[in-house]
Amino acid sequence: MPPTDPTPPEAHSHDLLLRGVRVHYQEMGHGPTLLLLHDVFADHRAWRRVLPLLAQRFRVIVPDLPGFGVSEKPTRYAFTREAFAETLCDLLAGVGAARAHVAGHALGAGIALTLAADHPEIVDRLALMHAVSSPAERSLGTRLPTIPVLGSLVFKQWFGRGMFHAHFRREVFAPGYRYDRATVDAWFEQFYPPEARECAWRTMERSVLDTSALGPKLAKVRAPTVVMWGDRARPSSQALGHQLVRQIRDARWELVAGAASGMWEEQPDAVAEGLIRYLLG
Repeated sequence: MPPTDPTPPEAHSHDLLLRGVRVHYQEMGHGPTLLLLHDVFADHRAWRRVLPLLAQRFRVIVPDLPGFGVSEKPTRYAFTREAFAETLCDLLAGVGAARAHVAGHALGAGIALTLAADHPEIVDRLALMHAVSSPAERSLGTRLPTIPVLGSLVFKQWFGRGMFHAHFRREVFAPGYRYDRATVDAWFEQFYPPEARECAWRTMERSVLDTSALGPKLAKVRAPTVVMWGDRARPSSQALGHQLVRQIRDARWELVAGAASGMWEEQPDAVAEGLIRYLLG
């Protein structure tokens, strides 16, 4: 069972300048370093319900990826999974961590996988949560980059609050789940400025919808890996998760009951328990 101490350690916020880009992160707890990576349209607050649980066993580092949250919105940034992975190498060096466990959700999982494949000397164990999605799961907001010309215009100018919430209702959380609307509203406010939309657009194009570069990475992963999926995710999505387990050398499957993609929000106790059991096992 995950720890249930009612007085978890305090989170501390920091900024680091990494190759000219200001990256914000939160740090909480003591122990082996655990790096948590959020999805597109989100930031470090996606992990707020699991962070206090994990911080009782780990030193948890939770960044806002470049272009998201309160990190810098550098339109000159590449926004590929490889670029994010290199930034995270610098972040770990900046916080004095020679090695770390790495866990990511969706976009964050793709970046975590890339980090493990390209820098095996850094990653101890790997946790991939809903690492890829099937086309049937994608909301209009995440399909827009596939529409020539019009997609860019709609995404950058007309993608409003209603469409933003629809993305989380359709693509992240299970049908009927009463999610935290205030947090999603806060994410929308950070997404709303033109420079933030430009960063999100480029990330969607280069790191979310284009998954062709992930295939060759799978065979390079040496870190023991757990692939976590919600049992309320679509069967087509779960099939993609099982495919990851078959293609990664040392991987196991873990199904989280009562959750879809957003298991960190829907079932935080189960996610924390699974991560603690696997990463420290």
